[in-house]
Amino acid sequence: MHVRTAHPGFFRRVLRHAWVDLVPLVRGEEADPLSQREAQLWALVLASRHVPHQLRLLPAERGGGWAVMVQEWFADRAAQEIELYFEENRPEPTAADLPDLRPVGGLEPTLFGLALLVLFYWAYSRTYPSLGLYQDLWVRLGSADAGAILSGQWWRLCTALTLHANGPHVAGNAVIGGVFIWLAARRLGSGSAWMLTMVSGVLGNLFNSLVLGVHHDAIGFSTATFGAAGVLAGITPFAVGGGLHGLGSGSWPRRFLRFTRTALIPFGAGLGLLAMLGAGNGEGNTDLGAHLFGFASGLGLGALTGLAATRHGLPGKAADFRLYVAALLLPAAAWVWAWLA
Repeated sequence: MHVRTAHPGFFRRVLRHAWVDLVPLVRGEEADPLSQREAQLWALVLASRHVPHQLRLLPAERGGGWAVMVQEWFADRAAQEIELYFEENRPEPTAADLPDLRPVGGLEPTLFGLALLVLFYWAYSRTYPSLGLYQDLWVRLGSADAGAILSGQWWRLCTALTLHANGPHVAGNAVIGGVFIWLAARRLGSGSAWMLTMVSGVLGNLFNSLVLGVHHDAIGFSTATFGAAGVLAGITPFAVGGGLHGLGSGSWPRRFLRFTRTALIPFGAGLGLLAMLGAGNGEGNTDLGAHLFGFASGLGLGALTGLAATRHGLPGKAADFRLYVAALLLPAAAWVWAWLA
């Protein structure tokens, strides 16, 4: 609200230099006095426009503060200059571009998937004479026998991930794999994380069979576990679920170098994990090749997923749920194929 005083006569304004408080003219009669910083800012604006003015410290009985005094002759002009200054320097409301650090996927889907893995081991490790089902039969039918895989029994690439030698074997894979899958799910969503983990395990078994030859055989979820570690390392440099996008802006050589520096840390951490956990205890029971190829497969899939997500975004909740269900049904379908083949 602007309060305008009646214009005094010409001779009064010329011969009697009356000073008026500028604050009521700009902010209204009920406005509080200015702080010292505000008064100095107003004085700077008026001085830049060559408007005569004075700063006056108000007494305590008037509430303290500062007043900017101008001559009646310049009152209207001074008020216009102050209003124009604030109008030109009004901050533009802009939305803050902050990364969304909230986790995309929760812990419950990961726990449920791992519970199914442990439950399946408990079920197939039992003996059912009336049905003719024995643990050795499951292993012979579903292990990653390279000779059988290369002969066309492709289901083994997936069924081998669900087989384990003993309780500690499945427990270790469930605990370690659960950590990596959960961390990936926080960035990608549970469906994407589980699907990438399963596909990494399948590809790891495939490459391992191709490299080691027809006499190789293996079982265990550890190939998918290291695939999940590779996925997590592969998506880290990208803006997925609040991560740091390693490409950035600028020329392509500069962007590539920035991406490389960002990707080296998770890649080195993954290789360190492979060295600590993937090489085994030296007794020959650990399939280092499967761990290595699982990690490499996950790393490649994670990098491709991170690049695609920065351009097109992550799948929605409905699509992510369908991916989760498909990832859990993938080994079930492989076992159906195995028994029907």
